[in-house]
Amino acid sequence: MSEQRPVLSKTAVAVIRLIAVVLLNLGIVFSGVYILFHLLEYYNPHSFIFANMPWLPIAIPILFVLSVLLFDFLRIIGAFKKRHFNKARMWLIVLCDLILFAALSLTLYLKTCTTSLSELNNIEAFSLPTPIETPVSTPEPSSDAAEPTDGAPEATDDTPVETPAPTAVPTPAIPLSEKFPTKFSDTPVEQSYDRTESIETLPDGTEKALIYSYSGKSAAVDIYHYQKGKLQYQVADVYVRDANCFKTNYSLSYHRNMITQQYAEGIHAIVAANGDNFNSGKIEDGLVIRNGAQLFPEDGSKQTKFTRDLCVLFSDGSMRVYDCVLDTIDYDEIVSRYPRQAFYFGPKLLNDDGTAKTKFNSNLGKINPRTVLGYYEPGHYALVVVLGTRTMVDYRGKNLGNGKSPGMTLVELSALCEDLGFAMAYNLDGGGSSSMVWNQTVFGHNDRTHSDILAVVDP
Repeated sequence: MSEQRPVLSKTAVAVIRLIAVVLLNLGIVFSGVYILFHLLEYYNPHSFIFANMPWLPIAIPILFVLSVLLFDFLRIIGAFKKRHFNKARMWLIVLCDLILFAALSLTLYLKTCTTSLSELNNIEAFSLPTPIETPVSTPEPSSDAAEPTDGAPEATDDTPVETPAPTAVPTPAIPLSEKFPTKFSDTPVEQSYDRTESIETLPDGTEKALIYSYSGKSAAVDIYHYQKGKLQYQVADVYVRDANCFKTNYSLSYHRNMITQQYAEGIHAIVAANGDNFNSGKIEDGLVIRNGAQLFPEDGSKQTKFTRDLCVLFSDGSMRVYDCVLDTIDYDEIVSRYPRQAFYFGPKLLNDDGTAKTKFNSNLGKINPRTVLGYYEPGHYALVVVLGTRTMVDYRGKNLGNGKSPGMTLVELSALCEDLGFAMAYNLDGGGSSSMVWNQTVFGHNDRTHSDILAVVDP
């Protein structure tokens, strides 16, 4: 009787066993890294290190499942080779593996399709701070302040003193609702354009093309695509009738961070760009305000320390970029003017006269993808995204690969902001976060989760 040929050669079995062992060990190592990162999160507030590995919790069970499948496969092959196997036991092993694999697949599917949607719908509902209604500190009485009403009880040491009502929101000479009347429309109008149909060549050789426009009751947006050689950037020219048309969507915990597109869809944004990534764990001072609510300092206390430039959008539509070295940043003065948004990343990109800066309060000067908030005047703003040396997606959603656009240094970015005619400009988070989203279209990187966006909505 001839000897039965083995189902697999010794070399094939050895290779499969080696792969299974490698997968098993990777699963063990990744589990250790996962636990270590959580310990770092507990003891170290700079937990942003884990946010850059969102695939880790998914990779661990996949590695373990694959290694188990391979070991069970070898067990079945060995049973065939030795001619003593129990068919019922063999099918039980196969069935258990299939159930394990199906359970993993279902879990990953539900995590991808359900969890993100749930977070998207509740991103602003789980722990919203109270919007700033009154100044934190009681202002000093002035000589022209109104006298107390006759008959009002005098304050004593035992009588609580009420905080005076805040002063009225400053009103510009021309209310936002009356500025730029030709920009808005009672019936929203939205239009996308092919870049080649509206291309214009500027004197320096840059190609400029209008690719999208929106005109609504309270907001109007024109989006332009610029290209000079390999360099690509995009500018959203924004007009609003109400400062509330500038809205942020954000997460207070980096575990719930999302990409720009997900945040934008959650609030039906006309256009949105990434913000300052305030919950990265790197912020130790400064001021963060979103939609009128103070997020940092978390207890709503007064802030006196600023080591970065600060950008504030006020309820009257004005914007101020504070230089943390040259300017006195007065928390009480900021709060008294009803700030809607306060970003703490920077640096400030333009001098107070609108000219380009060459020295910055930042060490982020190297070439990189960039996101900028620009300001012309109350009611007129811009969002700028510059593609950089990372994997990129153009305005049509096409993956451009690596290295197609070089990005910009801060000096180059500052010069661009001056050329665009901004009165003020502020650098937001860059790199893999830099992205602009509009009309279900993505421009930029959009490949890194972050804490927040700045968006334009039409209530």
